[in-house]
Amino acid sequence: MFHNFGPLYAFTLKSRIRSKAFLISTALTILFIFGFTNIDRIMSTFEDSEQASALVVSENKEIVDTMKSLGYEDVASSEITEEEARTGINDGEYGVVAFVDGYDARVISERPEQEFTTLLQTSLQQLRNAELIESSDVDPTVIAALSEPIQLDESYLGRGGENSDELLSSSALVYVMLMLLYISIITYGSMISTEVTTEKSSRVMELIISTTHPVTHMLAKVTAIGTLALIQIGIFLGFGYVSASSSELATTVIENAGNARAVIYLLVFFLLGYLLYASLFAVLGSLVSRVEESQQMVMPVIMLLVAAFLVAMFGLNNPDATIVTILSFVPFFAPMLMFLRVMLVDVAVWEVALSIGLLIGTIGITLWIGSKFYRGGVLFYGTNAIKQWRQILQNRQ
Repeated sequence: MFHNFGPLYAFTLKSRIRSKAFLISTALTILFIFGFTNIDRIMSTFEDSEQASALVVSENKEIVDTMKSLGYEDVASSEITEEEARTGINDGEYGVVAFVDGYDARVISERPEQEFTTLLQTSLQQLRNAELIESSDVDPTVIAALSEPIQLDESYLGRGGENSDELLSSSALVYVMLMLLYISIITYGSMISTEVTTEKSSRVMELIISTTHPVTHMLAKVTAIGTLALIQIGIFLGFGYVSASSSELATTVIENAGNARAVIYLLVFFLLGYLLYASLFAVLGSLVSRVEESQQMVMPVIMLLVAAFLVAMFGLNNPDATIVTILSFVPFFAPMLMFLRVMLVDVAVWEVALSIGLLIGTIGITLWIGSKFYRGGVLFYGTNAIKQWRQILQNRQ
């Protein structure tokens, strides 16, 4: 049965690696990964960190000194009028002018100056509090004690992390990997159905099947494109790790989430999920004769993947939810949901083993049944669905 498996596998893999689509998509994804892992530095490059030149019009000269002590250096007192302030701002002499009457302030600027308004408000609040404390004859240490926040130290016993920072990092990393899992299965699964349908529509399939068993052809396609997926994902993960090592934000996320363990689980559940869905994509692609029809044929499988992804997004905030726990044992949902659970909560070993066992069993059943339908559908040409299914059912005997 497995005669010519090697040549078919090698031909499919080489043709896909050399294709422009593979090279361009890899390059664009690497560019996206670089931008994503260095988003903090990219944003800081375009961020306008220069303080706007500011004037404060007030009888209280302590406001300027307080703002300078808080870190706003480019500020000075002035006695200009509002008309002069508007003219000066329009002419670019200064960026923002504040008119302060008591502890009420009115700020004029060309655009929002968040840093100035925040520090001005803080300075006025400090000066007002100091005046109230002095006039009320209250011990300043008492006021300071009342304003001091209560320290709350949280410790989590779950798998996701020991504190809020680690839990947030784990959730962020799981979200990225779930997205990678979701996009990869859809991308490479659709690639299989499209390639099978293309060979069928161009009549190349007749030449291939004349020398190769249909099941061998299906397994060669699934294995070759699965290898292509692992190569591309390996490139993405390797480049992402190197790129993230230069970003403080990304490094913190990876260190807190335990990247090695996450990658192992990602690869295990990706392989199992890919094999399960890829066999369905290959079979459905063999049932139609035109490429445009294959997209409609695989839509139910894609909707099943979308449903699994949506439940996984819900599970990010509630990984212990009953529906997430139950569906993590359903083979078509397990690649995403069990991966989510093992990353964020404590899952018993038997639960992971049972989920993987059910996945492997379902993959075996799907490949066996799918090979029967693939054998019948791969050489059928036509648009009569009833006649097509009758022939498939006859050929799979």
